[in-house]
Amino acid sequence: MNYLRFLKEKARGYPLTKVLRLEIESLVFGLLSYIPTTLGVLVRGFVCKQFFSKCGGFPWIQPRVIFVHTEKISLGKFFGVNSNSYLNGYGGIEIGDHVLLGSNVTISSGIHPIDGCEPPIITRQSIPSKITIENDVWIGSNAIIMPGIHLAKGTVIGANSVVTKNTQPYSVNAGNPAKFIRYRNNV
Repeated sequence: MNYLRFLKEKARGYPLTKVLRLEIESLVFGLLSYIPTTLGVLVRGFVCKQFFSKCGGFPWIQPRVIFVHTEKISLGKFFGVNSNSYLNGYGGIEIGDHVLLGSNVTISSGIHPIDGCEPPIITRQSIPSKITIENDVWIGSNAIIMPGIHLAKGTVIGANSVVTKNTQPYSVNAGNPAKFIRYRNNV
């Protein structure tokens, strides 16, 4: 019974239609995330076109990728995401063309408010904070993109980085927190 009370508290402020959409989205993407091979990629790509606010091309989505609040996620052409990544579009995620995400990447566009002792953090509503990822961006494995971040055109984010600041065009950034390393120079 306590669990039902917890769910009711978490859902407060969400219209019933929104809760139902999130449940259907979770069920559909959860089931489809385990289909292996190119068949799985094709099925997931087709479903993304139905759920996402925009899907400019055919996305290449590997198994076990989790999407939440897909109606606020916009994808450009030639988008690829590797296994076990997590994209939460609560505050909006806009992704340009030719973007590649490594395995285990987290992109979450909601801020959890932490100030004050009451109410408990888990019961607080998240604050939406849009993430923008421009064209020709590569995000390495295990990277985390924090809410409100803008990754400029041509940005590369190194593996295991935590991005807390906006990037410059054609820059390479890495670390925790991610720092500017150098520009992508033509060789």
